[in-house]
Amino acid sequence: MAKKMFGILFCAAVTVCGLQSDLVSVSGALQDDMALMQQENDAETEGLVREDGRYRYYENDQPVTDSWITTEEGTFYFDEDGMASVCSCRIDGTYYVFDEEGRLLQPSEAKIVKIEAEDGTLRRFYVDEDGKAVSGWSDDKKYYFDKTGEMVTGIVVLKEKFYCFQAGGKYNKAKTQKIRKTAKYEKPFSDLKKYIGSPKKARYYASCYGKGRDGILTYENFIVYTFKPDSGIEIFMGAESGRSEK
Repeated sequence: MAKKMFGILFCAAVTVCGLQSDLVSVSGALQDDMALMQQENDAETEGLVREDGRYRYYENDQPVTDSWITTEEGTFYFDEDGMASVCSCRIDGTYYVFDEEGRLLQPSEAKIVKIEAEDGTLRRFYVDEDGKAVSGWSDDKKYYFDKTGEMVTGIVVLKEKFYCFQAGGKYNKAKTQKIRKTAKYEKPFSDLKKYIGSPKKARYYASCYGKGRDGILTYENFIVYTFKPDSGIEIFMGAESGRSEK
């Protein structure tokens, strides 16, 4: 009986020692993991890092701002928030064109490039070999680019004259001429409205032109000025661009 009790106690002691050894081993492993995690947390963020779908560049664990950076991935400009600029961006008075991820576009010669915007729309820009936006008419006079380098589409006003461009950007001379025939000083605005549609916003103020109100009609790409008499029809007075021109 005494021998059986001793055997039981001995086995129990061995089991307890084994459990203690296992616990020590697990505890050591946890400590190692925690130390590794701490080292990772303490490690400084450096170089090009993708955050929220855009690139940042870190130096000494701080994002670089208002600076050009060239890496193996390309040349980037990081704005005041430290985010890589995309599409067209004005830097020190000059517009530069970047792709969807922020790389400066530098073709071998000036050309039209396509860039997918954040909303999924495809935008076209004219850019030279230095990455600068090219504005004005294309050499063949079929396309026009605003000062950001973006291709103009739809109905716009350039230097107080109406122009019409197709959805793909090509100049529509026939429709332009039709619109201009209706956009005559002091002619009924209703004729022009058939082509340009209703404004996004319309404001009317007391007029010094006569008995009536001056209208400021805001469209997506331009602004139209009218005069609406107290009695009679609204007339066209002029228009100006509401977007970037050369």
